Amino acid sequence: MQGSAVLILVVEDDPAAGEELKRALEAAGFRVMLVESGEKATSAFDENAGEIGGLVADVRLGGNVSGWDVARHAREVDQDLPVVYVTGFDVEDWASQGVPKSMLVQKPFAPVQIITAISSLLNVSSSNVG
Repeated sequence: MQGSAVLILVVEDDPAAGEELKRALEAAGFRVMLVESGEKATSAFDENAGEIGGLVADVRLGGNVSGWDVARHAREVDQDLPVVYVTGFDVEDWASQGVPKSMLVQKPFAPVQIITAISSLLNVSSSNVG
């Protein structure tokens, strides 16, 4: 990992799954901000936009804001933000709903799949700088 740990915003409405993702990402050297709704995720992104280096979003969240919506909102501010979607459903919607240069990981998944996906996207985005 480079000098300072990248902050990943994790949006997961299942508390156990969210905590598991948080622990796995922290063990891999990331800093993690965990929120449980799309509404909280968009607010967190607006308040910390310059700090957040990646997004891991469950697609189906309780409330009116989906993971698709969160990613589109985040990409309005940071067009290169690495985005990893997680879902047990809606896989076929990724092509039409997902933001470009994102990845989708199907549930159930091993936490290492999320770490690999976000790391791959971070590497692509950092190699495009300069």
